[in-house]
Amino acid sequence: MPNAKGGSGKKRTAGRGKTSKQLAQKSIPKSSGSPESDDTSKETFDVEAIIGDMEYHGVHYFEVKWKGFDESENSWHPKADLGCPNILAQYMRTRTKNTADLTKFYDLLQDAAGLTISIVNTVDNVECPENFKYINENIYSEDVPRPCTPMFWCECTNSCSKDCECMEDSSYDEHGLLKAEGNERIVECGPRCKCDNSCANRVVQRGSNARFEIRRFANKGWGVVAKQRLMQGTFVAEYVGEVISYDEAERRGLEDKAHGLTYLFDLDKEFTGDIADFSIDAKTHGNVSHFFNHSCDPNMSAHAVYIEHRDPRLHHLAFFTTREVSAGEELTFDYSPSVAEADGLKMDTCYCGASNCRKHMYY
Repeated sequence: MPNAKGGSGKKRTAGRGKTSKQLAQKSIPKSSGSPESDDTSKETFDVEAIIGDMEYHGVHYFEVKWKGFDESENSWHPKADLGCPNILAQYMRTRTKNTADLTKFYDLLQDAAGLTISIVNTVDNVECPENFKYINENIYSEDVPRPCTPMFWCECTNSCSKDCECMEDSSYDEHGLLKAEGNERIVECGPRCKCDNSCANRVVQRGSNARFEIRRFANKGWGVVAKQRLMQGTFVAEYVGEVISYDEAERRGLEDKAHGLTYLFDLDKEFTGDIADFSIDAKTHGNVSHFFNHSCDPNMSAHAVYIEHRDPRLHHLAFFTTREVSAGEELTFDYSPSVAEADGLKMDTCYCGASNCRKHMYY
């Protein structure tokens, strides 16, 4: 089941419903019982609302929104532990039940390190992506070199100071948000920098704090919805998969085109030649970004990010929000922003629903 993040706050003694705000330590319970909990945290808190549910190995869990706490503090609890019958009854009257057993999908997400991800399918009986493994960082094929271009390093302790050269060239503001006027290329503090992981210039390598819902859509298949409000410039996720050579990408691309689907992303953000030397394929190995859908009016863009080296052929790819994103809004990017019909690519119908929809997308 999704992570249940804990939080601190004064003890509450009144409200529409109360229950123990347990802190789950794992994404999925190890057994069919309750999520693991910290006994010292079993205080009474007010339940503001129940906003989601799931069945996992025969146990019915509910996502609880706590009164006085941010959505990031939502947590999951089995029905037997809830002490808010009126709120539960109201939720059950209005909920739309999943049409598929998502247990295998939740099992697959056990490897989603540090992320809070729930799953919803109310449109068909598809249970889980086939032949897909969740990974948290790129896998490099044997014929792909591991670059070792030296990176500048600083002597800062804790977080980099404002006068540090790293911060002078940083693409982030003091809150770790991508600057609106920031360059396409992002250079973060590297492994030889003395600053720690709290540094404002270690955003992508620190990981995403966003809460996600993987949702099944009619016509579009799986997509990803933000479960909380995201400010403009927020790091959402790195695009990870298998890093492969140009020749291998060409071979896989032809196969994917025949099946009408591709997850190839060329590493050409700063490449000036005719073709990119390497690509990332997230078809069978990837993270939550594997499920991002296309939109002609997207709310995310991809940026080249350098952490360990500055080889422009093998940069990281990271998605950042291009505007504020509301809770419940689908996270999207433009699959082919500069593609024209003359490019000779395969065309498919676009179902993004944007007011400026181009009606077709190409791959």
